[in-house]
Amino acid sequence: MRRAPGRSPSSDRVWARFVALHAAARRTTDRKVDRLILLAPALDFGGNRLRQLGGHGIDEWRARGTLPVFHYALKQPADVGFELYEDAARYDAIALDVQLPTLVFQGTRDASVDPATVTRWASSRPAVDLHMVDDEHQLTGSMKEIWRASGTIPRPGRTL
Repeated sequence: MRRAPGRSPSSDRVWARFVALHAAARRTTDRKVDRLILLAPALDFGGNRLRQLGGHGIDEWRARGTLPVFHYALKQPADVGFELYEDAARYDAIALDVQLPTLVFQGTRDASVDPATVTRWASSRPAVDLHMVDDEHQLTGSMKEIWRASGTIPRPGRTL
């Protein structure tokens, strides 16, 4: 999570990506957080991505303790501890009730987070404004749109 550029601590937006969604959701009880911006939210962390591991993938990850995955920022594989999966499995992000104004950006060509899952989740939450973009998981081709739209999210009780 990170503070939006130019924002004071008294009026914060929480930006969340991947499993940071769970941490962001817990922060929504903080009165200083009045809006959320979610980037390719891993609503079904154990589903879409982990199906790629195959039938015994979770068991093998547990036994090894780590799983090598490509780290896009480092541009090389990095080990992810099994504890991440265990922690994420404790939360049901699909059932997450978001009351704060929330912008969600999801790539239509995302191979890590299922766009259909994000669409279904967002469609049943009036506070969520979903932006489907022609992009992959990293959303690097959509950063200008993300930055532009992030300035338009209203504060609770206010409209643009």
